[in-house]
Amino acid sequence: MTKTLPGGAVVDDHRSEADKAQTWGFVVATDSFMSGWGMAPGRSLFAVPVTDDKQAEIVADNMRARSDMKRVRIVGHDYRPRLFDGDHYSIRDMNDCSRFYTPGGFRK
Repeated sequence: MTKTLPGGAVVDDHRSEADKAQTWGFVVATDSFMSGWGMAPGRSLFAVPVTDDKQAEIVADNMRARSDMKRVRIVGHDYRPRLFDGDHYSIRDMNDCSRFYTPGGFRK
């Protein structure tokens, strides 16, 4: 579900209701490839939902292995980033992130 917030920021949450119920937290990063153009003329924040701390560590390790993901952090299920005009916060569907959930998924 895409929602435009007052001030012009966009939150795009792809999770199903079942995913939302299972979400323990998120691994969030600034996507340097998408930030600054297209649908995200400001920052582009990319979030992968996780079900526990072990899965969060795997996802964080995979995000750190990608050169386009900056400022990787693990946050709680109630995380709400401070968004400004032009920012885009994308939360992925749990079924759309299998490579992030695989240990070493982005290692060469």
